[in-house]
Amino acid sequence: MDIREHSVALISVVIGLGLTSLLGNFNRLMRRRSEIRWDALPLAWALIALLLVNNYWWGIYLGLVTSTAAANVGDFALSLLYPILLYLICAAALPDARLLRGGGGLRAAYFAESRYFFILIVLYVFATGAGTAVHAGAFQMNEHMWLRLIFIGACAPLIWTRKPLLHWLAAIVVAAIMLFVVFEMALK
Repeated sequence: MDIREHSVALISVVIGLGLTSLLGNFNRLMRRRSEIRWDALPLAWALIALLLVNNYWWGIYLGLVTSTAAANVGDFALSLLYPILLYLICAAALPDARLLRGGGGLRAAYFAESRYFFILIVLYVFATGAGTAVHAGAFQMNEHMWLRLIFIGACAPLIWTRKPLLHWLAAIVVAAIMLFVVFEMALK
């Protein structure tokens, strides 16, 4: 195994743990579905978290993710930031059903943790943009950088606001960006 294969293995484990947390939380919610007041908003953001993971893994497959090409230990340690943030995003996307006992609602749990979740998302998108600029050797304002800026612009206000309409509008914008990016990468 070369360094790239070792990197991909560790990254896959970290992201796999995030997916395990996301899907485990969803499974626990489904098992207690009669006890929980459902809301589609946190489910939409959980789907976006899943799309973020899919996008990252597809980028690894296409060789577009620079974290698998670290030249030294310091670069590799820094490149673990992306999968760690993805793990935390997946773990924070849905509440743990065990904490919703007594007829708790998904919306209340979502807004209770939304600040943390959106800080993670903004950090992740910012970090991927910064990493791309560093890897390219210069900041280039291309289509993907514009999409990142729109993504951050849609999510950053959600750190401070709890207005459901704004959260829905941001979810729609971000989902559209994610679907565009996923299908664009698939067509290459």
